[in-house]
Amino acid sequence: MPTKKPSRPWRLVLSTQGAPVETKHRSCPEAYRAVAAEKERIATGSSRVTRIRVEQWSVEYGRWDLYERAYPEQ
Repeated sequence: MPTKKPSRPWRLVLSTQGAPVETKHRSCPEAYRAVAAEKERIATGSSRVTRIRVEQWSVEYGRWDLYERAYPEQ
């Protein structure tokens, strides 16, 4: 049964050595601006993030689905 789409249907899961950090975004471009900013922090050494996953809300299944593994590039 389809579920209601959340107001922020894009999510980044930033993996760190401690625990994952999640941020939600209203659009794909907004999410990827956050990915670019985090990659810049990783490059300068000011971030502890080891992996970045981009997920999109699936209305059909009512769950978060993997959209892309944004970092590290594979």
